[in-house]
Formats: sequence, C-alpha cells, structure tokens
Amino acid sequence: MCRKLLYLFSFVLVLSVVGTVAAQDEVDLIIRSPDLAMPVIDGVIDDVWSVATEQDMPLTVNGSDPSGPADASGKWRVLWDWEHIYALVVIKDDILDMDDGDWNDDSVEFYIDGDNSKGAIVDNNDHQYTVRWNNEEIETPSALHNGEPSLVGFEYAIVTTGSGYIYEVRIPWTSIIAEPPVAGDLIGIDMFYNDDDDGGGRDTQIAWHSTEGAGWNTPSFWGTAQLVAGNRAGGPKPSNGSMHKDTWANISWIPGPTAVSSDVYFGDNFEDVNAGAESVFQGNQATNFMVVGFPGFAVPDGLVPGSTYYWRVDAINAEGTVYKGVVWNFSVPPKTAYFPFPANGGDSVDPDVELSWTGGYGAKLHTVYFGETFDEVDNAIGGSAQGTMTYTPGTLKFAKTYYWRVDEFDIVETHKGNVWSFTTEGAVGGPNPANGAVDVSQTPLLTWAHGVNADTHQVYFGADTASLELKGSGNFGSESYEPGLLEWNTTYYWRIDEANNANADSPWTGPLWSFTTANFLIIDDMESYNDLDEGEPGSNRIYLAWIDGFDNPATNGSVVGNFDPPFAEQSIVHSGNQSMPFAYDNAVGKSEATLTLTSNRDWTVKGVDTLTIWYRGSASNAAEAMYVALNGSTSVDNANANAAQEGGWTQWNISLQAFADQGVNLSNVSSITLGLRSVTGGTGMLYFDDVRLHPPAP
Repeated sequence: MCRKLLYLFSFVLVLSVVGTVAAQDEVDLIIRSPDLAMPVIDGVIDDVWSVATEQDMPLTVNGSDPSGPADASGKWRVLWDWEHIYALVVIKDDILDMDDGDWNDDSVEFYIDGDNSKGAIVDNNDHQYTVRWNNEEIETPSALHNGEPSLVGFEYAIVTTGSGYIYEVRIPWTSIIAEPPVAGDLIGIDMFYNDDDDGGGRDTQIAWHSTEGAGWNTPSFWGTAQLVAGNRAGGPKPSNGSMHKDTWANISWIPGPTAVSSDVYFGDNFEDVNAGAESVFQGNQATNFMVVGFPGFAVPDGLVPGSTYYWRVDAINAEGTVYKGVVWNFSVPPKTAYFPFPANGGDSVDPDVELSWTGGYGAKLHTVYFGETFDEVDNAIGGSAQGTMTYTPGTLKFAKTYYWRVDEFDIVETHKGNVWSFTTEGAVGGPNPANGAVDVSQTPLLTWAHGVNADTHQVYFGADTASLELKGSGNFGSESYEPGLLEWNTTYYWRIDEANNANADSPWTGPLWSFTTANFLIIDDMESYNDLDEGEPGSNRIYLAWIDGFDNPATNGSVVGNFDPPFAEQSIVHSGNQSMPFAYDNAVGKSEATLTLTSNRDWTVKGVDTLTIWYRGSASNAAEAMYVALNGSTSVDNANANAAQEGGWTQWNISLQAFADQGVNLSNVSSITLGLRSVTGGTGMLYFDDVRLHPPAP
C-alpha cells in the first residue's frame, strides 16, 4: 500500500524581536497577512498559501551541487497574522535518509532575525528550533539558543509526497518576542535544505539567501522581509483568550491599513457576535478603542466575574467594503477559586503534592477543605482562613482519590468553591471513553488501566451519581465492560473500585468518571482502529475494515490507510484522534472502499433522516466525482463536482430519502461505500471522518 506518511526532519528556526521599516530596496521578501482563514497545520497545502510569494533555494552553500531538482530542491512560503508566523516548505528529494538523527540527514533549516539587527553572531533575541526527520515517531523539537520558552505553542506537521515531503509550521509571536509585530516591521529571514543520499554525512546544503554555510549562526548573511498587513483589524487588547482581571476594560485594536472606520460587536454570546446580531452591535466608529463595562458604555452594569466576552471589529474602507474581523474573546475571573493544581480529576498525583490555585476575583482570604469523600468536603464548614494560595495536606495514601475545596472571602462575602478531586499514583486510570467525553457511541465498550496493586475490580455504572449500580466484577486482565444499548444524548457515570486481599490498604475506591452519548448514530468515527499485527487478538487495522482496491488494482484504484503505522491518520482529523486516509487513482475508472456493517444497520431508528460524512481533500487533487453507496449498489453523488479539491474539512449531508427512493431498505443496511468515479482519470488523497446518522433538527 502506497500511503501518505508523517515524518519528522530537522527544522531550525532562529528568531529575534521586530525591527524598524527600511527603504523598499532593502527588502528581499514581502510576507503577507491574508484576509482569509489561516492554514490548518496538517501538511496539506491550503488555498490560503496562494497569497504568499513562492521562493526557491538556489544557492549551494556546503558540499556538492545537487544533480538536479529531483535530487535536492525546495520551494517555500511564509505568512503571518497578529498571533503567529507560518511557514510552508515543499522539498523535492528522491532519496530520504535518516541515519545520524541530526542535521546531517535530510533536513530543513529556517532562520528569522526578528529585529533585523543582522549581527555577526546570534544574540539573546535569536531562537533556533530543531525538529529531526524521523520516520518512526514524533518528537519534541529542541531550541538551541533559548530553550523551552521558545517552544511554547510550536505546532507542525510533515507529510511525504511522491517526490519528497511537505513541512508546515506555526509559531506564536509570544514565543518569539515580547510584543507581537505590527505591519511594516522587518525581520531577517532565510531557508536552508540539507540533503544526505548515501547514509553518511550531509552531501549538499542549499539556501535561499545566504552564500555561506556559516549562515546558521550568522544573521548578517540572511535576507530581509517586511510584514505587510491584510485589510482586517488585528492586535486585540485584551489579547485573544486572555484573563482580564477587572470588571471594565478599554478594548483596543490595530485598524486594517485601508480602514476609515470600524463596526464593533461586543457581547457574551459567541454566536451573536459571529453573526453580527443587532443586540451586540456597538456602532460604527473612527477610533480604535472602546470602553466596556462602565456606565454610559456597553455593558453599563460592569463585566460579570466568571464570564467570557466576545468581540469583533469589521474594517470598512473608503469605498464601503467591509472586511469581517476575527471573533476575539477574553474572560473575567470568577469570584470563586479557579485553575487548581493538580487539575480537577487528575491522576497519578505525587502523594507529597502541594495544592495550589488561582484566587477568585477580589479574594483576600482563602479557606481550604480537604477529605476523602465528596460529601465530606462539600458539606464542610468552619475552616481556618489563610492568606496564601497553597496548601500541603501531608503525605497521602497510595492509589486513592481525594477531594478538596477552596472558599474565597473578598471582604464583603464568602464565595463557596467547587469541589475538586485528584487520585494519587498507582490507582486505576486511563478511562475510555475519556472522562467528560461527549458524542460517545450508544453502544460503547468501557475500558481502563488497572491499579498497580489490584487483582480484582467491581464496576459501578448509571445515569445518576447518587445511585450507581454494581454491574459486575472481574479479575486482573479483564478490564472492560459493555453497558449495552444506551439512551441518546444522556450523561452516564462510572467508577471502578479495586481490591487485593493481600494489601493492607485495600480496597481502593476509584474516581468518578463520566461521558455523554451522542444525539446521532455513529456509523464510523474511525476511532476503533489500531495497528496490531494481523491475526493478533484485538487486531483491527483500518484497511481490513474498509476494503479497498489494493488486492484488485485493475478495477479499483483506491488504497486505504497509511503505508506504515499508524495506518489510520492521526494528524489530519475532523474530531477525535483518527481519520481514514484514502488515496485514489482513477486511471482504472473508479476508486472506492466498502465497510460491511456489523451493527447500527437499522437506519430508521429515532427517526434519523440524514447521513453525514466529513471529508477533506486538496487543491492538488484531481476533481473526480465523489459518491456514497449503500448495500453495494445504490449510490448518491456529491453535488459539488470539485469536492475532492476542498482543502478544509467539509460536511456532506445526504438525505436518506434519496436511497429509499431507489429501493434501499433503510431498516437493514448491510454496507456503505465511499468512492470517486472517474472524470479525468486523475489521482489524489482524501481523508474521511465521522460517518453519522442524524435525526431531524428540533
């Protein structure tokens, strides 16, 4: 099976803070901020990348010249917005190598000097990121000059192609500089590629701007780029997603470069702000700031502690063109304590843990209650107040769940806190579904990891925390439970109590977990597949469930799954942790994959009337006709002739009546097929996820 693979390779990024504007003839590259959604970091080339100017790497700075473009060449692009810098690198390399595990192997080096100071050596503002190329596992990148603070929020993806690979990265400005840049600022920049074809050291190093290999630590060799803004507003203050510790705010923004005025929306409902509802429209204004939470202004009674506020600024130019802004948000701290450590529901906590929290809005004193049961802590009164926001309960028992609460006093009144919990090391853990999971199948298999000293367990389950029922018991090695068919859109709770008669601390009451079932029927969410060897107990490889054309390529050009583990895609996903990779080659007329249904065959239950399928393609795909078929014959085509070229996750809704009209018995659906019918005889790569049945909208 020829599959898309995820690889890691060396990626070096050197950055420092932003400089001043220079004359245009000093600028080697313009970096644009588009008026479009920024790229998803998944190694797929989104349409927004067309806004960026493509650059080559034509200069050999170390080793011998490449034998040709297929041997070692690269093209790259850069974008920015008010919060991140983005880079896309497309490498051609006909021999991929990883034997040294460093820059001597095939690797990309990306340099940025954020203040454009172009020193002879790197300074305290320069950062170097390195991501190894590795065909087995994803690793945390290193940061040579400035260490871990440079890695906060570092996000990347790598995808192999038929001629090399694609690298895509996003880095927050806050991990690079103290203050995000503004339009017109200059940064130093360069891009290198290292090529190793024979398994020894590096054979070739090519670059965009530097003429010497010493450019890796010599910013003066790098080129100069200027940041050019799109037309949307940016630079929100309070910053997006921040905690604003006051009940009023002077919100401000940087207007779009062509804006003569701004329409401002502000409220506590995301949907209203995103839709531009009249109830949250605060007017059109020429200034770039607005007071909220103060008499005479928006939210005159003050911002409410514990609330999140959303706002949007639409830039309007002299011709009246409106550039819709991004919806930003900030929160006002609650009056109760928040951000507990350990996190609520945390497990494997050190028995000598020191508890801490963030004080509620206006809090002056804190009262801590700690115990071994929820009710004990929830009902506790009369504790002693303290001024610090830490608490040491002493050495705790092994493999036990504890509960705690912090009440906050703000001089006027006491605000009772939520009851938090954590479990110490050695206890039962690893619940699946995860604690708090939503949209869970109505026929789940519950599993968990046993405690280190347990040899027996009891399963408690129910829809009411106050009356969980004992559903069964078992011994070590049988850590699973099937509750049967559950109600739709219902929250269930479960707990695993463990014991070992040879241990004096036994029994151990487990933590309370919960999940909520979906309000739709899950046909396949791609989450159940694994990489266990075929024939091994529990093996469930995705290509053995969705039968493709691998064994019959003369009539079916599809290949499901990645070439190497993980066979299910774990980077490009719509929801959850996995999706289905689907390569197609329609030179043989069609490409399709079929899933035989062993459950959820009644497609009339709960009045479901719509089949939904999420898919994602690429602009580089051939525009073949997408279809879905039931029971091996009856099919419905996607109305979008270019569906395979959609660069973002797209929801395809199909009325079940379209199948019923063709004679399908919806109460007994035996199989579902996803495919592409030949139009051009072309090729491409798709991803499918979240195949579901939905009832009518309420």
